[in-house]
Amino acid sequence: MKLTLIRPNRADIKAQLALLRPAFNRVPDAKYEYAFCCDSVACKRASFYQLKGKGVAVRFVGYVTEHNEYLILALTGKGLKQAAPVIIDAVRSQGYQCVKYHTVRQGMTRILKRFGFVITETHGDESVLCLQFTGGD
Repeated sequence: MKLTLIRPNRADIKAQLALLRPAFNRVPDAKYEYAFCCDSVACKRASFYQLKGKGVAVRFVGYVTEHNEYLILALTGKGLKQAAPVIIDAVRSQGYQCVKYHTVRQGMTRILKRFGFVITETHGDESVLCLQFTGGD
């Protein structure tokens, strides 16, 4: 699989970011969350990637927190089951403490649990999942 950084100075960056919109469906305050994600990419606080391979076409935005956690702000596309191990290995190889993901989708929770993610928090319909790599919180 090929992991490509989508740089914020690309001529088509607005179109690329628009492809992330489905990741915010059913998210409380989706408009704000999407704007935060786009602004984070534009200001280079977060990185935007595309992962492509046989049966896989995934885009995601990752943000490193002050606690050395890799937070996936948005993830959309097809082939997540095949993409997840590649994303997990890439994050682990960078030395982050863990990878975190917020979701309102039960299907996403089921998929991520298969890879060792655990629910660390819930807020209404939203779950925070975490895959710990190094020492606990």
